[in-house]
Amino acid sequence: MHTMTARERVSLAINHVETDRAATGEITIADEVVEAFFQVEDVTFAERAEFADRLGIDAVCEPPHWPSAFSDLPDPADARWNDLTPWATKTDRFTFAMLDGIFGWGPRLMGFERFLLASAKRSPDLVDLITRVERLNIGLAQRAADAGADGILIADDIAYTQGTTVSPEGLRNFFFPSLTRQVKGIAPLKIPVFFHSDGNLNAVMDDLVGSGVHGVQCLEPAAGMDLGHLKTRYGHRICLWGNLDPENLFLKRAVVDLQRTVKGIIHTGAPGGGFIFGSASGLTNGMRRENLEVAYRAACEGGSLSNS
Repeated sequence: MHTMTARERVSLAINHVETDRAATGEITIADEVVEAFFQVEDVTFAERAEFADRLGIDAVCEPPHWPSAFSDLPDPADARWNDLTPWATKTDRFTFAMLDGIFGWGPRLMGFERFLLASAKRSPDLVDLITRVERLNIGLAQRAADAGADGILIADDIAYTQGTTVSPEGLRNFFFPSLTRQVKGIAPLKIPVFFHSDGNLNAVMDDLVGSGVHGVQCLEPAAGMDLGHLKTRYGHRICLWGNLDPENLFLKRAVVDLQRTVKGIIHTGAPGGGFIFGSASGLTNGMRRENLEVAYRAACEGGSLSNS
């Protein structure tokens, strides 16, 4: 099998096609991590791209940047993606545009307690905000695709370690129908839509898969997201992304132990496609350079991981 480009590898993995090695990706790569890795004070796109290349990170995410503070939802035309087009045109990385969902915008605009109360009552204010977030995200997805994005990732932390922030029944009343409408609204762009949330999603995984998303990012092991179970139950329908506990990158680890951990994740998730390896948290300040290098070297080693 020929050596694939990063974009090709991720695209095939999403479509459950055999790849030359496990696809990899991170939801965030903090500039502080890149600074520490290269021992530089100022990070530009060149350093970010070199960092992804050196580690072998195939998929990256780029959120929109807004020009000013706001008291209401902005317009899609106000968004700026600093590095989206460079990632898409100057590298072979598979580039996701990362968008906030209702659990991002709701607390920001309404306050967390008011948002939770509105969620429980399904208030008219919340219903209106949900409709407007859907319009915003479909518009942003179009702009991102025009700028070269390969995929969309809707980031909405709907859960914590023990379960969902709002009851599963509440989420089924207002959240999942909205997510489904966003996926359908983005479908004409013919790019995959992923969903991100930290926490324990086990009670709503059927709903997430049923929404039509192409993949789920995070799979936090400390919150009970068991990759083997998820792969068996859902791996033929969606792409699973993440699952490396960030503690493995923050704390001192023996090389052989970290290699074993990473390869265990790879050999659980990657066979048959439908898996992207990465941390459950994104790469954040304080992670150890040596751990990053060991983990990604282990993830990128080996050949085909097909079941055949």
